[in-house]
Amino acid sequence: MTEVRVERRLACPAETVWTLIGDFGGLHRWHPLVRSLDLSWEGRIRTLHFDDGGHAVERLEARNDRARRYAYALVDGPFAIQDCHSTLEVRPGEDRRNCVVIWTSSFEPVGHAGAQADVVLEHLYGAGLRALESVIGMT
Repeated sequence: MTEVRVERRLACPAETVWTLIGDFGGLHRWHPLVRSLDLSWEGRIRTLHFDDGGHAVERLEARNDRARRYAYALVDGPFAIQDCHSTLEVRPGEDRRNCVVIWTSSFEPVGHAGAQADVVLEHLYGAGLRALESVIGMT
């Protein structure tokens, strides 16, 4: 099993950040590589449409607003991986005026192309968290 973990500290309360990223159907509003998003199955399945023409289908597995965390599984996508399970979480900082956003995945690489999947996901998650900082007004 391969694991990826990307963290970003933000000078903003966790509640404020969760309001934006806690919407499973709102990833395209803050992630620069997601052009658009379609929801189905009562908001539990999202299809991401990327700027390069690719797409990914993800299924919401669990959501905990109190813990500011949701978990989802990759159902179909452009990556050479299987059994991919991810979480997106916001934890309060030490003084509650800041927070840490944590995006993690665990998966099994498939074939030669899968050997670089961790680098691809680190880039994807990192780009999203850097953009998130700009979207909520922290530069």
